[in-house]
Amino acid sequence: MASQNATAANREQTQMLEQGDIYFFYRPKVGSEQVKSINDVRRFFMVMAPEVREHKQKQNQKQLYRLFVIGKKSLPEIRKSEARASERYWARVGGIFQDANELTKELLSDEFRQGDVARPVGEGKYAIVKHQTHAELAYILEIPNEPGQAQNELGIEKEASYVISVINPKIPVPAGYPSTEVPPKYPKEILQQLSETENFIPLTRDTKLIDYQNAQIILIGAREGHDIIKEEIGIKINYDKNQTAESSSADIFKKLKVHKEQVPIRPLTEGKLE
Repeated sequence: MASQNATAANREQTQMLEQGDIYFFYRPKVGSEQVKSINDVRRFFMVMAPEVREHKQKQNQKQLYRLFVIGKKSLPEIRKSEARASERYWARVGGIFQDANELTKELLSDEFRQGDVARPVGEGKYAIVKHQTHAELAYILEIPNEPGQAQNELGIEKEASYVISVINPKIPVPAGYPSTEVPPKYPKEILQQLSETENFIPLTRDTKLIDYQNAQIILIGAREGHDIIKEEIGIKINYDKNQTAESSSADIFKKLKVHKEQVPIRPLTEGKLE
């Protein structure tokens, strides 16, 4: 009974802000003939494709794709104790797309040499929720079904959640975090709502703050395990347990328009870096 009461209390303190599809990609370093570890990875990407709700479809709101470049080339470790400052991982919105083909073109471009395309390394479902006074990004991996060496190198868990906040563009970037040459072009109505003193803004009102290129976020490992996420923040992420990278119905092929012949897919099919 006590556990049920705790879960009910958590649900009362939790508000679903957004949910959708999540994808992970990595790009090898220039000159790396074989990718063996994170040392051979040049960039690590996370893509969020928020679900367009029915009432927004009636307003002709289009599908949105956010492309994040993740600092340290991995997701932060999930710790039982409070994360140290060095474990607050920085990421930047590298691009906002409304056309999956444009996103795929960006990821699969031979940026410096033939074969430099970004490799898909994970597909799943995510949710951004307001929990108490902060927001969390929670996800569950569908492909591969269980993390392999590739996912382990990049910190991709089977299920995990991260406290997510936005670096305030109105004040200087805190020491220890990169600054972008071009700040996000937030409209005046958003800038007016931002604090003049807080370095980090909780993503608790809505998710518009990450809908702009060059917006910067901080991720802090919070929880891992679907049951733990469900119990502690009171949400359940629905996903397809039977999804495989071999299936043509996988979202990474069907929605992102990635073609198997375009890109190495062993990171998805076998969990191995390539």
